[in-house]
Amino acid sequence: MFAIEKFCQSCGLPLTANHLRGTEVTGEPTVSYCHLCYQNGAFTEPNISYTEMLTRGQQGLTASSHGAIKKWLLIKLYPLQLKGLSRWKKQ
Repeated sequence: MFAIEKFCQSCGLPLTANHLRGTEVTGEPTVSYCHLCYQNGAFTEPNISYTEMLTRGQQGLTASSHGAIKKWLLIKLYPLQLKGLSRWKKQ
């Protein structure tokens, strides 16, 4: 049995509800990835680089509705979070 992840192991999105999870080939929700990164048992962007994912995530945080201090902190900590996710640990 696999542990259900609390954050997408590709982009770091909090997986707070099943509708945020990607799907396996069977259509079941995946335990590890969000719907933006993983659908039908495969990554939606299999060739995206760590640097591209980092830039995309930081842009998403910049556009978020978080307060200025929280946003600044999340953007600064995002590279550390991303490096710890299973998709990027090997890089």
